[in-house]
Amino acid sequence: MTINQLERDLYCLRNSGYIVLRNFVDSESVVAIENSCIAFEDEVEQYKKKHEVLLSHSWPLRTTRCLFTISTELQDFIMLGRIQKIVHNYLKSPVLRDSLMQTNMPDPHNVKRGLNADISYHRDTLWADGEIYPQYLHVFLLLTDFTTNSGATIVVPGSHRNKEPGYYFKNSDPRKSQEGVDYRVYEQSYFPSATQLLAPRGSIILMDPMMIHSQGINITPSPRRLINTTFRSSKIKGQPPLLNTREIAKNHSRVPIRDDFLALLENDDILPCEYGPLR
Repeated sequence: MTINQLERDLYCLRNSGYIVLRNFVDSESVVAIENSCIAFEDEVEQYKKKHEVLLSHSWPLRTTRCLFTISTELQDFIMLGRIQKIVHNYLKSPVLRDSLMQTNMPDPHNVKRGLNADISYHRDTLWADGEIYPQYLHVFLLLTDFTTNSGATIVVPGSHRNKEPGYYFKNSDPRKSQEGVDYRVYEQSYFPSATQLLAPRGSIILMDPMMIHSQGINITPSPRRLINTTFRSSKIKGQPPLLNTREIAKNHSRVPIRDDFLALLENDDILPCEYGPLR
């Protein structure tokens, strides 16, 4: 029996919760995407000095949303055939929630804490009632090398397929805050099967965010950046609610939006239809 690459990808994703496709995007395309997105990240950070910006993460993560509005190259990357086949087969009827940059910033507290310090194990949302099935999928494009020292993502393989006892550990096992982080953290031995996803710039990681995971600890002097394009199944209501990205794309995009890309975007009238300087 012949097994094609899509079947292999889906098997690994369904069972382990992630796949890593190394050196997936050529250097020229990565540079084009990176330049536009970092410029917009800087613009949003300046905007934050005078205005509130929705849906940011806790330090040392810096969050910049709606990147498709400033990069046609990013839209083209997301719509690549191999990516779309995986997304549509994993989620069936996917909705594109957002494309955001997550920058793991350098911080002296992290250097002091060291690589073995406690980390922010979590799932990205709570389980829905009833059966477990794929609800979300992240597509990471790595803009910097994912190394141990730069804080590469740490995952607990297979944990997207089971609810833990006493669901959910963040509610049943309170922890004290630590200097230098604004979120709950757990010792790394809490999940002994955890592994770190190491890959070079230009690689992509597809990851089910119901898998227990954490950003690593960046002890380098440089930011560690990725672009995260998140999809949800149309069978569920996105939790937490984010943005009406279709309206933002139609009304505030600075570059042309592909018709096939626009059709995938989140479209809910109750969600905010502006973001930061996109208004």
